[in-house]
Amino acid sequence: MNIVAITGGSGSGKSTVLNGLKEHFRDRLSMLSLDDYYRPKEVLPVDENGETNFDVPEAIDHPKLHADILRLGKGESVSFETYTYNKSLMQSEVAVIEPREWLVVEGLFVLCYPAVAELADVKAYIHASPEVRLERRKHRDMTVRGYTPDEVEYQWHNHVRPADVAHIEPCQATCDVVIDNDRDWKAGLAELIEHMEAVSAS
Repeated sequence: MNIVAITGGSGSGKSTVLNGLKEHFRDRLSMLSLDDYYRPKEVLPVDENGETNFDVPEAIDHPKLHADILRLGKGESVSFETYTYNKSLMQSEVAVIEPREWLVVEGLFVLCYPAVAELADVKAYIHASPEVRLERRKHRDMTVRGYTPDEVEYQWHNHVRPADVAHIEPCQATCDVVIDNDRDWKAGLAELIEHMEAVSAS
């Protein structure tokens, strides 16, 4: 099993790139998302105003993520509850992930955990400017998750951007492929696919 780790800030366009990988690799690919490994909300850190901060590496149960990757590498399936988050409602369902030729591990902090990062055969970073990402986040959080403009702005300036600078942006220098999603993400996706296919052939 080969592993590609994909990271980038909130609103950088990870879903777009992941859909492109799924279309190309089809049943050769399975995926784990850090969104499915958040620790319970009641144990997450809060800021000085008492607001839960989801944008810190310790919010993720990375030992469980690491264990699941190792299980898939041994040819075993893994299962867990996935959650759909919005402000007023949280829905869950059970997901079962089967081992395949490629495992995509994606999320904000995927390269912040040395035990996880060292398993990756390919590392990719999705870049988009903070201004573009904020507009995308506003659209998602206000239309899908039920947040107000003030709530989105608060999270952005107090949680999201500090996490970008401290934890996510430094990972770009360690990646094999950088996808520029301010411009033509398709060119970056093609480069990533080419890189992955080369690993498959080696």
